[in-house]
Amino acid sequence: MTYLYHLIRRMIIKLFKLINYIRLFIVNSIFLIIILILIVSFSDQEETVRIAENSYLKINLDGYIVEQKSPINVSQQISDQLAGGNEEIAQEFELQEFIQVIAYAQHDPKIKGIILELSALRSGSLDQLSDIGEALIAFKSTQKKVFAYSNNYSQSQYYLASYADEVMLPPNGFVLLQGYSVSRLYFKELIDKLLITPHIFKVGTYKSFVEPFTDTKMSQHSKEANNHWLNQLWQTYIDNVLAQRKDVHRLNSQSINPTLAELKQAVQAVSGDSAKYALNAGLVDQLIHYEQFITDLKEDDKFTYVDYQKYASIVPSFYVKSSLKDQIAVIHGSGEIISGHSDGSTIADQSFNHLLKQALKDDQIKAVVIRLDTPGGSAFASENIRQQVLALKNADKKVVISMGSVTASGGYWIAAAADKIVATPTTLTGSIGIFGMFATINKSLNKIGIHEDGISTNPLSDLGLTQPLDPKLAEIFQLGIENGYQNFLDVVADGRGMNVQDVNNIAQGRVWTGVDALENGLVDELGNLQSAISIAGSIANLTDYDVIAIKPELSSKQAFINEIFSASIEYLPTGSIKQSSLAILLSQLDKETNFVTRFNDPQNRFVFCTLCNVQ
Repeated sequence: MTYLYHLIRRMIIKLFKLINYIRLFIVNSIFLIIILILIVSFSDQEETVRIAENSYLKINLDGYIVEQKSPINVSQQISDQLAGGNEEIAQEFELQEFIQVIAYAQHDPKIKGIILELSALRSGSLDQLSDIGEALIAFKSTQKKVFAYSNNYSQSQYYLASYADEVMLPPNGFVLLQGYSVSRLYFKELIDKLLITPHIFKVGTYKSFVEPFTDTKMSQHSKEANNHWLNQLWQTYIDNVLAQRKDVHRLNSQSINPTLAELKQAVQAVSGDSAKYALNAGLVDQLIHYEQFITDLKEDDKFTYVDYQKYASIVPSFYVKSSLKDQIAVIHGSGEIISGHSDGSTIADQSFNHLLKQALKDDQIKAVVIRLDTPGGSAFASENIRQQVLALKNADKKVVISMGSVTASGGYWIAAAADKIVATPTTLTGSIGIFGMFATINKSLNKIGIHEDGISTNPLSDLGLTQPLDPKLAEIFQLGIENGYQNFLDVVADGRGMNVQDVNNIAQGRVWTGVDALENGLVDELGNLQSAISIAGSIANLTDYDVIAIKPELSSKQAFINEIFSASIEYLPTGSIKQSSLAILLSQLDKETNFVTRFNDPQNRFVFCTLCNVQ
């Protein structure tokens, strides 16, 4: 027994020593990896970017154009890398930074031209692409060339390419221009079969959020309103492309927007060759493989090129804080409007108001430009943010709203309080309406033999998922929604100096483009963020001022950790986790059905435009 005891004891001691050795090995390995990453990081920062004479700025737009970069989500990046969906994590190109780089290159004598590589551009709204296009027009005005290349052109990619001097496509490529559309899944028959009872409360003839739960197709009112603004956006697209490529005589509106019969005839004429069709239609200027295009360009211009990321590192920031006494603050808000706190991926009232309060407390800030890109969300949160906008105005600070691709419903609730509202021609705004909804499943439970019974001291005590809704209570809820709509009308009327009835005539949940909104008084001017900043300076009577950005701030510790782990993600094995097709389908279905659960309005009142996000 003694021998056995000592044997077991020695084995346990050796086991713990082995565990301790493994633990130390792992900890030390992680420590060495961190040190290595830091060394590489610092060495990269110390590298001097040298621009050679006769250089082209090569811009590989491999990602998304955004108003403001998303906060680093390390766990999501690790998951994406392991899922192996792409070899590289898609980048985000911040709009104002991107424009600033092009403007800097315009005046850089070493930069001869720009090469736009658009194959990996995933998305960008029409107003964002137009802003970049205007920067490219200014760049070309100094006799510098812009070339665009893509393996295939999506609609967004081609719109940006149209601003180039030459648009190129490989001989096996294609250009796909589909126009704009909005569509949704409709669940009424499924809800009926499951014996789920949706309770809908809304005001606004065109407030279409609830339609999928009450009908099997889009209502005629929704089709009418959506058709109006979709056609406006598509016509703007066509007109702008034709304007940029006016020297290509074979290009016309039929090239961009053919009927099926016209498209079939044109494709038959080239025996189904999509690249030749694009060339004959005037959509592209040359069919050539990328390597040959670069070789030919080098032979003609004897050039070298500099990568966008390296060049951007030497470009001064759009936002500068110097010794000037007066400042205009720019605050970005993107995503759905919710109550509480957020990391910046949504507009959460408490987090967003914290940024507005920073501007309120800073005596140097004389005006605030709020750049909004939101379809709306919680009515309660929207009002909380509006109150903070009013606080800025009461402190004699001018407030200008700059609308991005969409500032509708709850976004417009906030905007109405500003001194001035600036929208782009293609901004989607308005959608002044309100709704509330929830469902009960008592019929479903009864069908499978489950019944609920009890007693209560108040009719409100029985309110719940498993109880039928009393018709009188439903009427009370509808009264609350109607009161919320009236509040919305009053907010707009007060902020815009309009009559309530006049607001109601253009409200009813209807979506308007920036052009229409200017005509009906919902916005003051058409323009971009730079326009809004200039207007803010003008109404605040400022001549010399700095433009600064107020952004959510991470703690120094969190920023350090994010920087370290983000740099090391690329070394993880790609494709270790595979997403099934079913998982992808369920994810898409969740996006269609799960709007309300993402919101957290305490009264379940929502001012949201479902169909306003169009790329």
